[in-house]
Amino acid sequence: MLRRLTALCSRGEKCEHDAMEYMLSHGASKQAAVSAVKYLTDNKFIDNARFADAFAADKFRFAKWGAHKIAAALRHKHIPEQYINTALSRVAGPASEKQMAVDEMAKKLRGIVSNEPKQILWQKLMRFGIARGYRADICKEAISRLLADL
Repeated sequence: MLRRLTALCSRGEKCEHDAMEYMLSHGASKQAAVSAVKYLTDNKFIDNARFADAFAADKFRFAKWGAHKIAAALRHKHIPEQYINTALSRVAGPASEKQMAVDEMAKKLRGIVSNEPKQILWQKLMRFGIARGYRADICKEAISRLLADL
């Protein structure tokens, strides 16, 4: 079991929580899972800081998630707050997040029926932006810019 987990960790970044869940879901005892995670951490197969950086970069770049959604997902994986803050500061600068929000909401706006009232469009875009993890002030600014062009 440890050999499979070691191979899994060498192929891609995993966090301690994921490794523990893997061991427990494959029938390992809690004590065996803890010792396996300790072994993997000591031998640098698992590093929560490295995982947080990779996770945040992937979700920001490819899934177009905002900082709030990335932070929530990392908290769900029991990543320490210091690693979350460091990872977010490396990938999600305010200017880049604003531009991504505008771009993603513009795509969304093209897919929405354009004969709807602006208030309905505003609500749909706001829900979309918040669900993507963008801050409310970024969403408001992006929506204002997009709806002003209509």
